[in-house]
Amino acid sequence: MIAGRDRTGFSLVEMVAAVAIFSVSVVATLEVFTLCVRATTASLNHSRAALLAQEEVIPGSEQGDFGEAFLNATWTLDVLETETEGLYEAQAVVSWPERGKDKTFALTTLMAER
Repeated sequence: MIAGRDRTGFSLVEMVAAVAIFSVSVVATLEVFTLCVRATTASLNHSRAALLAQEEVIPGSEQGDFGEAFLNATWTLDVLETETEGLYEAQAVVSWPERGKDKTFALTTLMAER
């Protein structure tokens, strides 16, 4: 009876192939997750830089930092005269380290003399 019995189940080759396919799909999923986390972090830092550049940069000062609000970030403020009398261009530049590289965000606006 042993010779005539149908065998059911998976062979070793089928199991190895299934595990390999599963492993590749898990690694790809983790790569996508890591990429999403990095993109979210970069977006958060750019949003934070824009918000703080609008609210925290002190007119009359040339540079500073944001303290606990945005660690290791610094800002500089440059005010330049334009060709139009009484109109100035103000540029606030926020810089911060991100994954070993310096990132910057610049916010530029025009101001009229009072």
